[in-house]
Order: sequence, then C-alpha cells, then structure tokens
Amino acid sequence: MISAIGIAGVDHILVIDSFYDREGSYWADAYRVEGGGMAATALCTASRLGSPARLFSRIGDDINGQFIAEKLVSFNVDVSCLVTVPGAHSFVSIIHVNGKTGEKQFYSDKNQPVFRGHIDLDCSRLEGTKVLLVDGFWMEAALTGAQWAFEHSIPVVGDFKSRYDGLDELLHYVSYLIVPEFFAQEMTGQNSLSGMLKELSSLCPGVPVITRGSHGGVYQDGNDIRQYPAFPVETVDTTGAGDAFHGAFCHFLAAGNTLDRCLEMASAVGAMNCRALGGRTGLPTSGELSYFLKEHQPRRHIQS
Repeated sequence: MISAIGIAGVDHILVIDSFYDREGSYWADAYRVEGGGMAATALCTASRLGSPARLFSRIGDDINGQFIAEKLVSFNVDVSCLVTVPGAHSFVSIIHVNGKTGEKQFYSDKNQPVFRGHIDLDCSRLEGTKVLLVDGFWMEAALTGAQWAFEHSIPVVGDFKSRYDGLDELLHYVSYLIVPEFFAQEMTGQNSLSGMLKELSSLCPGVPVITRGSHGGVYQDGNDIRQYPAFPVETVDTTGAGDAFHGAFCHFLAAGNTLDRCLEMASAVGAMNCRALGGRTGLPTSGELSYFLKEHQPRRHIQS
C-alpha cells in the first residue's frame, strides 16, 4: 500500500490566452473543476497504476469536502483516514492555465484554515504501508508518520515546493527528496545543478532529486550526478504533472524497481498527464504506460 499525508483540495481550472498583470475582464477558453492537492493526486496516480492507496488528510464539513472525498473514491483511494474538521473550509485552488504553453499559475488561501489545530495521527492505520509520501501541508502529522516509517524501515518520499514550518526536522526522515528546480535553488541558494544537489545532500540524508519539467531531471547517485529523461508530448496543461510524478515514483518504488527505473517511469507518467486539461484527467493505467514507453526509448546520461 502507498500511504500519503498531506493536502487534498478542489481545483478550479481556467484556460486563458496568457497571464495578465493588469485589471480587466477576460474570457476563458475552457473551465474545469476536479479534485486536486499534491498528496491526493499522487495517490490517484498510484491507484490508477495498480497500487492500493490510503490518504491521511483534513477536509472541511462543506460541499467542497464532500467533492474531495467523492473524487478520491472514484480513483479507489481509501478515504477512511480523512479527518473532517467542523466549521472549516476545505482547501481550494484557482488555477490559470496558459492555453498556448500549458504553463500554470496557482492561487490558494495561504491561511489554510482546515489545517489549524491539533489532531492526532493514528499510526496504526499506517500498517501495511510500503512507501509513505509527505507533502508538508499537514506538518504535525507528517512528522509523526515519517518518524514511524523511519522506525519501521519504510521509505519516505518528500514532495515540497515551499519552506513549510517544520520542514527542516521532517527532512531528517526523508529517503527520497524530490523537489522542482526552482525550490531546490530557493532551499540551497545555489545556481548550478551540482551545487544544488550537493547542498540538498547536506540538508537531507536521503537521495536528492531535482525535477526540471520538459528537461527531465537530475539526482545524486553516490558520487555521481545522474540524469533521467523527459518524454516529449503535446502539452495541454501541466497541472498535476509533479503530483503524478511523485505518485508514480512511489508506485514503482514499492514494486521493487531500481531508482533509475522509478524515475524514468515517473517522468513518463508526469508527461502523459500533461496531454489533457486537469491534474488527473490524463493519468494513465499500467497498460497505457507500457504502450507509451514502448513508443519512446529514452537515453540515460551520467555527469561527473
């Protein structure tokens, strides 16, 4: 089973001609509403590929909370560990997608009221977990769960895009730190990929991985810096690509694949998810992924 502790939300996606920085009234070319959130979408990915998946998260007792749970169930994700917080608003994002490039901008409530206040994490519900994913939104629970996983020799995969309170402590338990290039640069203050990886290695005992979108990514393998490939696709929307990458990585890691193979297949899944509007619409099944990989023969590289 793949377990995840983190964010689940609702995405309202608008496709527009370009990103605007001035006041005005503009038409959107398309609109879609669907379930979102880093941990939640990652588990939808893992489930679509064939892994049992269970989410530990918090939702409000509002219509958005009901929508979040229903969409997770539609992907066969176990929602028995979702905590409903009375009187709280569920997490919602407004996403502007550039119709020409597929690039996106997220707008969310930074106060995150649904994650306020103490709620215990029942670690007994983590029994049977093969890989634990944490994204930093429910930090108190992520720390508790990651400590439990560490004590039980279960790999912890970290998906972070911001300096969450408590992140430095959580990093001590992370086995695979997978972060986008912009955040790796922010975390380390380095400009070169080799400098970022070296500094990330000093911050986290696990394997550091830097994702670079259409440029693939790099990771530290002993003393070597290795690359994993990108897969060219006709991009419609990059929403959820990173989440899909993390979910696929967890799925293939739990199945016992090598690190380079996990990253290669996760990259393929992330690319496939960019071919449709929405963060979950393009998620492939295992059979669809196999066919896609047969059509693409990536090359691996090693840098000194």
